[in-house]
Amino acid sequence: MYSGTAQWDKCAAACDAVINAGLFALETNQRDVFKTVNENSKEIVFAIPYDEIYGGTFSMAMETLQPANQKTYGVEAACWGGTCAVPQFINTYDPDDSRLKENWIQGQQYDASGQPLLGSMRATNGKPLIYLNQLPGVDSSEEVHGFRMGKYEYKQGLRINMSNDVPLFRYADLLMMKAECLLRTGNAGGAATLVTQVRSRSFKNNSTKATVTAADLIKGSIYKYGLTRNGQFTTTQTGDDVQYGRFLDELGWEFTQEGHRRQDMIRFGTYTKKSWLSHSPNGDYRILLPLPQAELNKNPKLKQNPGY
Repeated sequence: MYSGTAQWDKCAAACDAVINAGLFALETNQRDVFKTVNENSKEIVFAIPYDEIYGGTFSMAMETLQPANQKTYGVEAACWGGTCAVPQFINTYDPDDSRLKENWIQGQQYDASGQPLLGSMRATNGKPLIYLNQLPGVDSSEEVHGFRMGKYEYKQGLRINMSNDVPLFRYADLLMMKAECLLRTGNAGGAATLVTQVRSRSFKNNSTKATVTAADLIKGSIYKYGLTRNGQFTTTQTGDDVQYGRFLDELGWEFTQEGHRRQDMIRFGTYTKKSWLSHSPNGDYRILLPLPQAELNKNPKLKQNPGY
């Protein structure tokens, strides 16, 4: 990706070196990777350490939850909220996938004692705070719109900053990276075995759905792309034409909220080609970010990336 030349064999070998070392393993439950005290997780290969007092700036709860959720977790300050899931993505989940419930805060919200919470803003002020899988648009949403990020544990007595370490690489990454290498070099069967291994913990109540086949992985994406407004598609695009799109879907379900999505979409060719929610394709050059003007000013040998 970064050199411009595919090196799938080298990537697979690097993954094997770590996998075969036997130092890491999948947690039985995905949620255990993201607990407040997660520094001893057997799945985390490399993490960015955070601490609510000594290593701050990780404030996911504040960024996604609405003010009333202060009473849910005993947060020391009112959340400012807003960041939420794109409904088109939520609609791709299998209902039996435990990651749908465990990674996304949804439905009626309650305080710590179990009493229903009410909204506090605009049209939902005084009405039940029920997170819906609906998003009219980025410029016209109320506080009930959109499932909220809940992959990381929000402990009771939560401060503005959180103490959960953020996994930059975890064992599931290694398995899925190797799976992609195998898939792209013609071994879809080997890839399917690894994907099934990762999925299995998320389908404990319906183990047959955990199994992925080689034929599955070479299919397109089930994502229904296109622009939407007030829950209605104004343009439509299929995901059938995405090469190995089912594997891209698998990456989305496993690594949501972990900062993978942009690079994955670039690698699979959807980032600058597909539409979703209020986003339309607006230039292939956007696979590169612009260089900050301050850096350009420091070094006259630097040139701005094309398109900016």
